[in-house]
Amino acid sequence: MAIYLGATQISSNPTGTGKLILGTQNICKAYLGSTLIFDNCAVANTNVQLQYTGSYGGNATGVIVENPVNNYVISGQPGTSGTLTLSTPTYPVSGYTCTGGCPDVNPKSIAYTFPTSGTTTINSARSGGLNSNVPNGTVNLTVTINGNAAGVNYSVTPASQQIMQAVNTTATFTITFSVKSGWSGSVTGPGGSSSPYTHNVTVAAGTTSTTVALTANVTENTYTLNAGTFSYSGVTGGSVNSAFTAATLSPSSETKASGVNYTFAQGGLAAASQYSWTSGPTVSYTIQGVPASLSAAMQPSYAGQSINGAVSGTLTLQTNNVTVTGYGQGLNCANDACINASGGSQTLYFQGFLPANVFTDSGLSTQAADGYYKAGSSAFVVSSGVGSYSTCQSTLYMFSNTSFAGSKLSACSGPLYDTFYGNTAQMVTTSQIFNGNSGCAGPGVGWVSDGNTALQLSAGSNVISTQSC
Repeated sequence: MAIYLGATQISSNPTGTGKLILGTQNICKAYLGSTLIFDNCAVANTNVQLQYTGSYGGNATGVIVENPVNNYVISGQPGTSGTLTLSTPTYPVSGYTCTGGCPDVNPKSIAYTFPTSGTTTINSARSGGLNSNVPNGTVNLTVTINGNAAGVNYSVTPASQQIMQAVNTTATFTITFSVKSGWSGSVTGPGGSSSPYTHNVTVAAGTTSTTVALTANVTENTYTLNAGTFSYSGVTGGSVNSAFTAATLSPSSETKASGVNYTFAQGGLAAASQYSWTSGPTVSYTIQGVPASLSAAMQPSYAGQSINGAVSGTLTLQTNNVTVTGYGQGLNCANDACINASGGSQTLYFQGFLPANVFTDSGLSTQAADGYYKAGSSAFVVSSGVGSYSTCQSTLYMFSNTSFAGSKLSACSGPLYDTFYGNTAQMVTTSQIFNGNSGCAGPGVGWVSDGNTALQLSAGSNVISTQSC
């Protein structure tokens, strides 16, 4: 006897030895009122759990909705098989753009069999991503001081005094202020507020300027000169923080009475390991645009001002070299170089850091030929005269008695007369398939099988699925 729901048979034997299906759930016990009409609970249900691997790109992953959800669980009797169908993830139609492809999961149809006990996991991989298109606006903050500004310390968070974020949101600046050492009195924020003062602004499209006024009721008894900023327009051959370290002044400020010497110490300007100063560095200092020195008598006009520096000089990149093998062999790819490079070695020269133009002489006059070479345990590639390191496979393993086809069924059942190569000794663990031992190319989209194991390949011959035949 069977039970039907419409035209669908949901029970093969409701007297106690069959199964009852509700959606994808295998129900082992059922009642009609208080009467038990179906009991097949002698064997406990086991579980199959869906887990998505990887993650989406972009800045708006929170609006991507997967169906079924991650860690979705179905239950059923051990040994029972089925297929779980996944939907393409959804996300809002407007306000977002795809990045690296639209959000998707693959595969979308996953066969499963309930295990003998516990829970087994099936997987689908995430791809693509989503970015928000909500426009940003910029708010610039200016702090003004009513009173004697020279006696006031203040700082702003963020220190740039600029905030860029989505329109119609609130930008928050925090202004911390105090009376400088050597001064007496008080400093207050708008409306007499104390430090720290929070200033909120609603962000609009474009650029918005806003001002916070501090009120300083202070009396000067000393003068403070601050360590200022440096400009580097007079430096050639390299830039600050890449070719050389930034110049510094310490301490951050000097507070002295009028006529007493302030003294700053200069630091920084050390050339990086790949560079050397061929002239300079020299620094000229100014206060309020007037030439100054690092130690001199404090003047009242210096109060609250900065001593700034202008750096000049010339840097030169040092020449480095790399030794490569396989020059003139005509190797065809990075893997080919790591596996098959032989013969004498040759030294190539370059300036600074790779990637860079490479030459066959230390005078950097003869450009190296394009090609693939081996350098240590890596491949070295020269393209349009520019050399760089590249990763590679140093050993490939041959899989004979194999077959390639467009479908898993054809590959598993076809004649096993092909030979392919992988990056591990076992087909079940290899992550890429190659046509030959040069490791330059693979068969492309399809399936490779040795009659027992079937590997699904992407367009780049990367293994995206390993299954049994």
